[in-house]
Amino acid sequence: MRAVVFRSFFVASAVSLVAVAALAAMAACAGDDPAEDKPVVEAGTDAPLLGDTAKLEPDADVPLGDVCGDAAGLEKDAPWPMRGGCPKRAGVAPSAGPQDAILRWSVPLRAGETSPAIGADRLIWVGTNDPDAGGDVVVLSSNGIVQAALHTTAAVRSSPARAATGLTIVGGSDGALYGVDRYSSPPADAGADGGDDAGDASDAGDDSGAPRAARAVFRLALAPISSSPAIGGDGTIYVTTTAGKLVAVAADGSAVKWDAVTNDTLGSSPAIAADGTVYVGSSDRKLYAFTKQGSSKWSFETGGAILGSPVVGGDETIYVGSSDGKLYAITTDGKLRWSYATGGPITGAPCVRAGVIYVGSDDKKLHAVSTTGGERRWVYDTLGAVATPVVGVDQTVYVGSADGNLYAITPKGLLYFAVNVKGSIRSAPAIGDDGSLYVTTDKALVAIGP
Repeated sequence: MRAVVFRSFFVASAVSLVAVAALAAMAACAGDDPAEDKPVVEAGTDAPLLGDTAKLEPDADVPLGDVCGDAAGLEKDAPWPMRGGCPKRAGVAPSAGPQDAILRWSVPLRAGETSPAIGADRLIWVGTNDPDAGGDVVVLSSNGIVQAALHTTAAVRSSPARAATGLTIVGGSDGALYGVDRYSSPPADAGADGGDDAGDASDAGDDSGAPRAARAVFRLALAPISSSPAIGGDGTIYVTTTAGKLVAVAADGSAVKWDAVTNDTLGSSPAIAADGTVYVGSSDRKLYAFTKQGSSKWSFETGGAILGSPVVGGDETIYVGSSDGKLYAITTDGKLRWSYATGGPITGAPCVRAGVIYVGSDDKKLHAVSTTGGERRWVYDTLGAVATPVVGVDQTVYVGSADGNLYAITPKGLLYFAVNVKGSIRSAPAIGDDGSLYVTTDKALVAIGP
């Protein structure tokens, strides 16, 4: 057991907070520019099929199953508490995403390496990377107003996760795991849940227009972190470091419970099965399985480095993409069920729902694959490398591309709509319970619909 530092403290940089405020002030509401409301129809081979909403029946012998796992450690009623939606990271939303191509707002933040998390108060959390000023953990209201920011000394590439403790858990390239409260101190009129006006724009900032300085309730020194934390049912926080370890941290951030060697240097994020098994990929080409006590169960070797997170399906099958260009389906005892070859490296995570798994590839395509045998269902072409997809309750698939577009694809593999977000998308979107979708680009955090 290593020695750790546990303290409540205030971390802020006046320069960084002013910079965040300035960026927020530049945010453009898409409703002010009718041109932004036009669907993109030139990208993708099926683009003229705008508006196709036909549903595809899932494989008859593959029920939906448990798409979430034990979410008791996540914030209750949060629409999208962590990357992938839940501990299994299946990428399945309990609600529908946007139904039209309206870019509602865009806030210029350098947040393209993280995925947003949405809390129960409907606030949106992202990490930023400013080459000149370090990184920030930023919280915004659903209308794009920056509420608060916590400055760190290095880039924040980790995707935040909302814990049942009410804190936002996020890793930093400065080697620390943070537990963040958006208030520098609890407001006098706020109850335990943060008050009824938690997402109100009037709560943002001070009289100068700068956002509040958020508070780091704990800061635990580990090693540089690029991965997104996963939170188990008992509140245990699992995160990988670029020093090649999977680390299990107590829910209050007070101690390291255990760590295990993965040899990873790139930042694949862990996923948690229903029984508490923790799966994580590595740059050493292997998918590792650990018990929730930290014992090794097995490892499975692929043909290339694993950069994206594994995901766990409703039947507990593990799916993971590799830079060898293949998607692998692995059984709970570490055996290969099948593999599916794309035409390029897979650097993100797939998403899986009721018999179909969706995965993006650097071959510029989104692939839909049957979970039963690994057969191709359909392929959708874009003009750039395809990032991690998510799927709504209506089976619409939302995915970003390096070509600067966010695509909504029907269950038949046809274009529903696309939105030009004016920046390359490398990470997964988040779906709110009001039909909104939030996605980061290399230039901004963008809200689409409703």
